[in-house]
Amino acid sequence: MLDKKLTALDELTSVSSGSLIYIVDDPGGTPVSKNCKAQNLVKGGASQGAVANLIDSVLTANKSLVSDINGKITTTDDIYCRWRGESAGDPGNNQPGDIYKDTGDNNKIKIYDGSSYIDLT
Repeated sequence: MLDKKLTALDELTSVSSGSLIYIVDDPGGTPVSKNCKAQNLVKGGASQGAVANLIDSVLTANKSLVSDINGKITTTDDIYCRWRGESAGDPGNNQPGDIYKDTGDNNKIKIYDGSSYIDLT
């Protein structure tokens, strides 16, 4: 493999949480080759705690989030998670699975269940 370009390698079209990804980390201008599990790459934009635990769970294609009257989140069909970053309140244009850090509410991590945001912290 050392004699192949990255673009010459076979493409993996189905990625699992444990799949390894080739990363070139460039701290301070010195490139360093590393590997990263797919789940850790996804978690990179998310906070540790409840959001990281949710992403660690098996989120497969064709699933969606549903919450019950107590706020318990379960999955059905068509799931995806979309990190919306930080916002002081509802970021708008919400879709089920949207996750954001509410800087206007003690930096709580919240997820949209299709009708409202649920506090995950």
